[in-house]
Amino acid sequence: MVARLVTLGDSLTHGFQSGAISRPQWSYPAIVARALAEPNFRYAPFDGGGFGGPLVDLELLLRRLSDESRRTELRIWDLPGAALSTIDFMSRVEDYWERGPGTERTDSGPRHHNLGVWGFDVLDTLTLSDAVCYRNTPPATNQLINQIPEFGMYRSARRVFNPSQAPELEELVPIQIARQIATQEGGIETLIVALGQNNVLGTCVRLELEWSQSSDLHKLSHQRSCTIWNPEHFEQLYRRLSEELVSVGARHTVVGTIPHVTVVPLTRGVSPRARARGTDELHEGYYEYYTRFWIWDDTFNPSVHEHFTREDAMKIDSTIDEYNKIIRAAAKAHGFVVIDFAEILDQLAFRRQKGKPTYEFPPGLVQALKDNPATAFRVRPDGTVLLDSRYLTIPERAPQHSDPAEIWQKAYRGGLFGLDGAHPTTIGYGLMAYAVLATLRAAGVPGADPNQLPWKEIVRNDSLVLDPPALLTSLQQTLNTIFSNYKLARAIEKIGGYAAEAMPKPKP
Repeated sequence: MVARLVTLGDSLTHGFQSGAISRPQWSYPAIVARALAEPNFRYAPFDGGGFGGPLVDLELLLRRLSDESRRTELRIWDLPGAALSTIDFMSRVEDYWERGPGTERTDSGPRHHNLGVWGFDVLDTLTLSDAVCYRNTPPATNQLINQIPEFGMYRSARRVFNPSQAPELEELVPIQIARQIATQEGGIETLIVALGQNNVLGTCVRLELEWSQSSDLHKLSHQRSCTIWNPEHFEQLYRRLSEELVSVGARHTVVGTIPHVTVVPLTRGVSPRARARGTDELHEGYYEYYTRFWIWDDTFNPSVHEHFTREDAMKIDSTIDEYNKIIRAAAKAHGFVVIDFAEILDQLAFRRQKGKPTYEFPPGLVQALKDNPATAFRVRPDGTVLLDSRYLTIPERAPQHSDPAEIWQKAYRGGLFGLDGAHPTTIGYGLMAYAVLATLRAAGVPGADPNQLPWKEIVRNDSLVLDPPALLTSLQQTLNTIFSNYKLARAIEKIGGYAAEAMPKPKP
């Protein structure tokens, strides 16, 4: 029986949320498979024994701290207990993925249909296999302070590519696995490929632009330190990728464009000079500086805090535009279908569009929000939907019901991105699935209908939107505490393609 859906990609395809890959069943490929009524779609389990991973599930951690403090903010006397609880949480995650059940085979295979792996860029998809990851992962060490699983991306890739640890699958890179699925399962109806985000996202996680060199084309992930790929190098990689995709022989090959990474709340745009003058903080859609999302406007100091500039942000986005031209050209040359993820995120960009995003939410989602008692307030009487691209914020007290939508938008921010500031919530993944299904329907894929998305189920399973951790009420203080005191900034650095411990930059 033909495999109706196979996917290749990075964290967005894998289903990464809030710093971990603990809910792959709510990745956009898994949601699309539900809508296609495809019961045989397989993906790797990543529950982490209830603690998520193999990085740090910030939602689970904040829930634990919220439950233990029983308050909406961490007081000074809460910090010792919170520190011990955080260390215990991270220790359990580290043990599970480095020495425990996370290293063992699973019965979810023998091959998965979702072959996306968080942290992957285009070159990783061409070079990394189970065996390559195994050979380049050093023995685990039990860290007392920085208890984050080392080489987590490589560990995750092994679980995705070879769940049963079968010798015959050890040396296969994901495209070869897709080719094997096509051969052994009677072909592939739709092959979706969404890659390239991690060829540039490193600029936002490391807040610096380090361009690729020609030598990077021949290095493994852990050997590279570049944060942004030269378009010429990206074109060479994508040409190789496209030729490999043709060899898979899927009936429909669909490629996604790369979203502008400066839109997501992973970095916070600030304009201190403009604020001091009382002038517009945005110039041509960009802020003066971009810094960590836990640093607020009134505390940002360019001589103290890490950042990149407006000019850097514009260069990053213009480079992504070059990447997307390359993707579109490859699609045209090979007859691939294009999903424009970049345009969708641009339409959702709240701050960049000065609070007036142009995206229209699917009617099914709006109705599902209304029907759920926990989210009904998120659809205001004038039709405004309280979901946007800002970092998630909740108030201590809700505004008056009669207050205008603008007041409610100030109180309830975000909802489309999780707590790592880079990856969608379950509802956000639902919007990606909606775009995919609309594209597949236009391409003539049988049974593809965006109106078949199970929006009520999607909303019901978005725990972050339905029931945010209480500590998010004191957002600024909470973020400062967990990222400054508990060294979790290191986990955020890993999500942009540095999960395999990129080589340090040479000293000048």
